[in-house]
Amino acid sequence: MKRIIISALVLMFSSINFTQSDASSVLRELQNKYNSISDLSVDYSQRAGGKVVLSGKIFFKKENKYRIENKNQIIGSDGVSAWNYNASQKKYVVTNYDGQNNSIYSINYLVYQLPNECLLSTRSEGNSVVLELKPKSANLDFKKIDLWINSEKLIEKIVLNDFNNNTNEISLSNYKLNQKISDSLFSFNPPEGTKIIDLR
Repeated sequence: MKRIIISALVLMFSSINFTQSDASSVLRELQNKYNSISDLSVDYSQRAGGKVVLSGKIFFKKENKYRIENKNQIIGSDGVSAWNYNASQKKYVVTNYDGQNNSIYSINYLVYQLPNECLLSTRSEGNSVVLELKPKSANLDFKKIDLWINSEKLIEKIVLNDFNNNTNEISLSNYKLNQKISDSLFSFNPPEGTKIIDLR
């Protein structure tokens, strides 16, 4: 009987180690893929409560340059300053770039920073591998984040579950990689009549 119990425990812990090892391998492949990308553009659609609440386009360029566009807002950074233009309010806010940006839209945060603060596991869903991130501490304000990774090692969906059991889902499609995107895309000149708030 003791031998059966010990064998069962060995199998259980072996499978746990395999899961952790597998998750580390998936993360490493994901990071290697994004290391090979100098710039990208991708379409996004954000759902909350089952309804599309935002859609638009994301641009990213090393190092630390990004631009997120939707119907009424453009958010971006040139790696030195970060800015937010709201077309409906005719308001433009500019601040110093924060290297610790913890936005769910930030590739650096999702792929490189956040995994260090989470317990990782994996599962298969159709043709995708799902990398599940669960916080190690209460410092993070979500229950878990699932990164759906396609066969090209690109994130195709981000699903965030918060402590109120709400789900926030971002789908990513139509990736275009290494297009030599101009640096000028990551700066912004607000139109005349815009209220400018400079917090630098």
